[in-house]
Amino acid sequence: MEADHVAMRDIYEGFEKENKDIRLQLISMPTRNEMLWKVEDMIMVGDTPDIISFGGMGQNQTYGFIVDNDMALDLMPYLENDTEFANNISDANLEYWTTGENHLFTVTDVLSLSGGYWYNKEIFQQAEIQKIPETWEEFWTMCETLRSWIEKQGLDILPMQPSGEGYLYFMDHILADLGDNTSSGIRGHKITAGKENLEYVVNQLRQIYQFSTSESEGYTYLDETSLFNEGKVAVYVNGVWGAPMISDNISAGYALLPSVSGTSLSCESACLGYVLGNSGNVDRENASVRFLKYMLSEPVQTRIVRETEQIPVNPQIELEDYADEKPRMYQAASLVMNADRKIDVPDNLWTASQKTIFTGNILDVLSGKQSEQEFVEELIGAQNEEK
Repeated sequence: MEADHVAMRDIYEGFEKENKDIRLQLISMPTRNEMLWKVEDMIMVGDTPDIISFGGMGQNQTYGFIVDNDMALDLMPYLENDTEFANNISDANLEYWTTGENHLFTVTDVLSLSGGYWYNKEIFQQAEIQKIPETWEEFWTMCETLRSWIEKQGLDILPMQPSGEGYLYFMDHILADLGDNTSSGIRGHKITAGKENLEYVVNQLRQIYQFSTSESEGYTYLDETSLFNEGKVAVYVNGVWGAPMISDNISAGYALLPSVSGTSLSCESACLGYVLGNSGNVDRENASVRFLKYMLSEPVQTRIVRETEQIPVNPQIELEDYADEKPRMYQAASLVMNADRKIDVPDNLWTASQKTIFTGNILDVLSGKQSEQEFVEELIGAQNEEK
């Protein structure tokens, strides 16, 4: 029932109004996992949906099963025969999701921009933080300054309180920039770091954890959002898509996570989006393609920006046009898109099982409830299982 989800359902319903010959039966699920279970149940009874919206996930077993069993419609022939359709798809989508055999089974309608954090401008000003940190040393100094100011004022707030998802962004940024004498732990679209580098980064995460407090596995970015909106944390780790979730009562700015060298680094990805069913029914397949073209059209992409503050994939949409209308989103998106170096968001870098292991256990590891060695071995084991 989040506002952007409600807006998207209204946009979906608009497709029927413009296409009177097509009936769209929309099945909404409350979480990603429940959506996957629903899709798997439908596949098991031979009722594969004509359209599946994976909603920004990365590679997962359900998607792999659909593709491997020829249940997904290859979109490449449609793009080759429709220049307008092809021009409305982002280069990032084509670069990441086109297979070695030149097949394309998924297209997203929004870009995922992140690699940074939202900060409370008022708290930063009162704590006399005059410069957004570019290096990790500057970042630790900023956190110490925040903590000292909070203690001096006797306030019931924290410098930060990242969720498991938040720590994963820290993890990726540190892996991507391990220093001059160490190769990056990320190459192309994959995590390449071994056991030694993973253990090193976990130890680095402990420095971040000291400015937070322990939270349970059930603590998520939604809880972190609430704390930020209540003024209980100064720093809130999330992507550009977090802009509309921040209260109008909070004066918020966006900053990129630091690097060893001070070079700006961000995350920009086309994640897993819509997959169309390869039903063999030409009418249903063509109807599904028409839906996808509708979602990527300029009028709908404009609605997505205005009503959900998500970043459109259609290259014809200029974000500058929304600088005054959506200043918070524009500031964050510009920062991410103009970074010196880009990596993928965690959904595209980590396997689904690795991501589950990380987000579900990292807080226990940092609080000493779980062995660091066991945790790292689980991550590596999950990677090997998926290969």
